[in-house]
Amino acid sequence: MKFFLIAIKNILLWSHERGSWQYDVLCLLIVATIFLVPSRYFGDRDRLPAVQANGTGQIASKAAWTIQIEEGELQAYLRNRNKAELMNSPQEAIVLFLQDHLRRDVTEVNYKRFTNSEGRVVYDAWFK
Repeated sequence: MKFFLIAIKNILLWSHERGSWQYDVLCLLIVATIFLVPSRYFGDRDRLPAVQANGTGQIASKAAWTIQIEEGELQAYLRNRNKAELMNSPQEAIVLFLQDHLRRDVTEVNYKRFTNSEGRVVYDAWFK
């Protein structure tokens, strides 16, 4: 038990000499943590949060993001906000949807309406 406590103390105080196998193992653990832990756990505050509507938020380029929003999801969102009339102008509806989900201003929204492989109508939106 005493050996175990001494080992924990040496790890916490980083008391191993450079070049020892213990030092190398600690360095490998740190590097493995950086590369194997998903980035969402590090809390990058300088990036836009990944948009998870329909689970397809991704970066399209350095300045723009893209998202696919199902028409049914957009209609349900607008009904909950008592703005169902905005379905006549999808661009305004998409802007409102994105601003609410991102909690920030969204500019330059472009979209394309298409039917996916499951037969559902989807809006493919690019925004900054």
